[in-house]
Amino acid sequence: MKRYIIVGVAALLVFLAGVHLGVSYFSDVAKSSGNEVSTGDFDIGISKDGKRFYDDYKLFSFDNLAPGESRTFTFYVKNRGDYPVSSVGLLFNVTDLEDGSLSKAEALVDNTPEVGELSEYLTIADFRVEVNGTDTALSNYIGKTLREVNMSELSIFNGLLKPDEQIKVTITIKLSPSAGNECLTDSADVGLIITASQ
Repeated sequence: MKRYIIVGVAALLVFLAGVHLGVSYFSDVAKSSGNEVSTGDFDIGISKDGKRFYDDYKLFSFDNLAPGESRTFTFYVKNRGDYPVSSVGLLFNVTDLEDGSLSKAEALVDNTPEVGELSEYLTIADFRVEVNGTDTALSNYIGKTLREVNMSELSIFNGLLKPDEQIKVTITIKLSPSAGNECLTDSADVGLIITASQ
């Protein structure tokens, strides 16, 4: 009888285990897909008039400049991106060129007939930046020649330039009164590289 009780208890345990394992529980799953993380755009543009902005645009061309004369050009830098700009820099990339063969007057004094000398005599006579109606002279650069600032990044703005805001930059270039015949028929290719950082 003892054996029947043990077998009965064992059978009951197996039965209860089977009932417990066979019990069904409801379940459900919810999911989320297509979620994104993205960044905005960081973009500046340049313009002559402050209306239409470009990534690459010719801002000036000054011909037949005589010693002592100056010319002024103005351009605008706009934050076209989604983030504020905290600093703007300007890099002059100047290449001196001889325009063709030397004139008789130039040949007498020009010791480097294959390289122009013009940037040595082109001086920054005035350099101003206007932001939100406030005009600031960048006196650290006034009086320097284009040769002196060539390939050096000049800081023209530090602050907060919000999206769609712009700065106005005005630069006056003067041909030194001491420019002599070595500058005759010379030209300078002046590239401007405007940089911005967040």
